[in-house]
Amino acid sequence: MRNVERVVLISAVVLISIGVVLIYLGKSTNSVGLVADGVDSLGDSVVSLIVWLGLIVSHRGPDKKFHFGYYRFETLSSLLVAMIMFGMSIWIFYTSYSRLVNPEPVHITPISMIALVLAGTISLILAIIKNKMAAQHNLLSLKADAKNSIKDSSSSFVILTGIVLSYFGFAWGDSIGAMIVACYIAFIAIRTIKEASLVLVDAFNSPEIVEDISKIIRKYPTIKLKDMKLRMSGPFLNCIMIVKVSKNITLDELYKLKQKIKKDIMKEIDGIKNLFIEAEPARI
Repeated sequence: MRNVERVVLISAVVLISIGVVLIYLGKSTNSVGLVADGVDSLGDSVVSLIVWLGLIVSHRGPDKKFHFGYYRFETLSSLLVAMIMFGMSIWIFYTSYSRLVNPEPVHITPISMIALVLAGTISLILAIIKNKMAAQHNLLSLKADAKNSIKDSSSSFVILTGIVLSYFGFAWGDSIGAMIVACYIAFIAIRTIKEASLVLVDAFNSPEIVEDISKIIRKYPTIKLKDMKLRMSGPFLNCIMIVKVSKNITLDELYKLKQKIKKDIMKEIDGIKNLFIEAEPARI
């Protein structure tokens, strides 16, 4: 997990550098697209810093106030990330639309284009690394940050297309490119807000995981699954199961059976932190 934190922190520093350069170039060329992409990069750096802080806090173990640990701080950070992204999208869209209605001359230079290509490429590399780590550790906030980096990369290339159009005389290209980026940011933000909110209110909807656990239970003919409850806690899953067992099974046999089921489920299903199995007697 320390490697994840290091990558996220490096990402934040890199994005700050990209943002400062793009804003400077945008101001010097009067390009609203470059400024928007620069502000987007600075916003993304804040996003990465929030994710980084969320990951650090989520490592803290249970205490008297947080009996189940601080894992949901990771989910909360992803919600904050999305809200910042949505706010940025509104600002970028408004600024771009204002420029479209009241156009101003844009003085695009080859250096600006090269900077956008480099910014897009670097963001894409960061997105690939973070997305891989997010899938490996099942981290919702890091998934949001990875999506943010993908969005940042796409944004740079969309803005590049816009300013190339402006360079060849299509004055609206710069503003339209920035508006497209704003809409993309809003779309990603809304999806992330929805996912994080569902986790925070204890909603869980993954038929695939439920079916995978049920398949494991069906391997044991002496028990039958009666009920199962799942909840997310940050990057982890908590599972409570009620099973019916044969009345002629001994307590020792039941204990060994429960341990074997736990081992099989936690081995085959990624991300399960706690698994509780309650047994009820029944004739099977």
